[in-house]
Amino acid sequence: MLVYETDDSDFADSVIEAMTRAGVDCYRTGGVLPGGSSFTVSIYIRNDSDQRRANDILIQQGAAADGSIKLSPRLIILGIIICVLLALLIVVLQK
Repeated sequence: MLVYETDDSDFADSVIEAMTRAGVDCYRTGGVLPGGSSFTVSIYIRNDSDQRRANDILIQQGAAADGSIKLSPRLIILGIIICVLLALLIVVLQK
C-alpha cells in the first residue's frame, strides 16, 4: 500500500529507516511520474494494518499531514438543525 510520495530521496531513506526500526514492513521505489520530468520516490507498506503507525512515523519525520477535513457528528447535526430552522423561518415569513 502506497503511503507517501516525495522527490526527496534522503527524506525517503530516513522514513524507511524509522519505519523499519518501528517494525513496519516497508519498501521504496523510485521513478519519474507519467507526463513529468521530476524524480519521485514512493514509500509503501506491506501490511495495511501498519498504516496508522506508518502515518505517525511520516509526520514525526516531517512529512506534510493529510489536509482532509473531518467534521464531528455534533457539528453536522448542528448544521442540519440550523438549515431546518432557517427553512421554517423562510416559510413563516412568506405567509
